Amino acid sequence: MAFDPLELNYSKVKAYLDCPSLYKYIYVDRRFAPLNPYASLGLSVHGALARYHASGGDLSDLLAYYEDSWNNRGYATVQQSMEFYNTGAKVLENYWLAVQAEKSRVVFSEKVFQFAFEKWRVRGTIDRVDRLDGDCFELIDYKMGFEKKTPADAAQSLQLAIYALGLKRALNITVKKVSFFVLNGPYKVSADYDGLGDEKTLALLREIGEKILIMDLSRVGNCSRCPIKNLCPQAVL
Repeated sequence: MAFDPLELNYSKVKAYLDCPSLYKYIYVDRRFAPLNPYASLGLSVHGALARYHASGGDLSDLLAYYEDSWNNRGYATVQQSMEFYNTGAKVLENYWLAVQAEKSRVVFSEKVFQFAFEKWRVRGTIDRVDRLDGDCFELIDYKMGFEKKTPADAAQSLQLAIYALGLKRALNITVKKVSFFVLNGPYKVSADYDGLGDEKTLALLREIGEKILIMDLSRVGNCSRCPIKNLCPQAVL
């Protein structure tokens, strides 16, 4: 896919906020950070959940989707791969039980949105949208849970803010709650959404979008935590 500086999504914005050189490495140079076990497991679990909500079925079907979605890259040994595989299977079993218990009203899974904002196109794919009462909806993003999440994290999340804007602007959907569903729990953390921060979110998209257009690489991120620290000539270790 050709590089398009006028297309923004959360992953691009986050990469630029983490470090402009990381953004350039992934989205301009079209190279990719090496997968690690946690990233591979996340991809596998997300793939299984996407198929489950698209196709339905019971727990055995969900685990079959997981088998089909399994990404074996990034593991140091066969034993490590199997340990992570078993962890993912348990995560999905617990997810299935939680969804049955709460009788979730899932209306969208892997929902793609796009909306125009000034000179840019803002795109994204939302893990899940549930119906609340009436015409109100809850926006849900899956997190594996390697880092603990709180309701404050949901309230302050740039990712959820961009996705809520996407649902409102592209699909005319009223979001009343934004949530992280922490799979390695499982538990859900939520915050009310009223749209009062939309202009702040758009201002940040504009700021980052303009810097991307002029390819401002003057800032260096936290190299010690960067996935390409051993590949980047700008890294300060």
